[in-house]
Amino acid sequence: MRFARHALLTLLLAFAGTAAAQVKSEAMVALGRAAGDKDIDVVRLYYRWALGSDPRWWVPTYLQFGGGIWRVPDLGGTTQRYDLSVTPVWRKNFERTYVEGGIGGYMLSHTINNDTTHLPTSWEFGSHIGAGLRIGERREATIGIALQHLSNGGIKQPNGGVNFLLLNASFPL
Repeated sequence: MRFARHALLTLLLAFAGTAAAQVKSEAMVALGRAAGDKDIDVVRLYYRWALGSDPRWWVPTYLQFGGGIWRVPDLGGTTQRYDLSVTPVWRKNFERTYVEGGIGGYMLSHTINNDTTHLPTSWEFGSHIGAGLRIGERREATIGIALQHLSNGGIKQPNGGVNFLLLNASFPL
């Protein structure tokens, strides 16, 4: 219980204070690994188009366009899959940190159906939540971590979905 209180206090201090920095478009790279016993790796590149600093909470901060390469175990051995995605992203910047979330669409090059993962459609929905540090002289670059879930939303069964832990870095353009 004591550890939980210290962790909560650390998070509150880290996210204290807001930043008035102008939102800029950015490039991002993400490296991910599927959670659990699903032996899937992913590398993604993103372009995040800045939509501005609208104070209304429902207006996204970025529109994220991405492409990725997956390493996926398959019945015939390890294979590659590719994805293209579009995701509105809501980000809240603080002085030295940020939190964000997004939900969007992913198009996979092929479906996935093996012993541990079932993505029976090429169209998938992706959602993520993440947090990280704003670094650099003007705090415009970031490093962070995110949890992402991809599934087809019940369009076709079985819909096992896949969860990723992603490490990412972004740079202003």
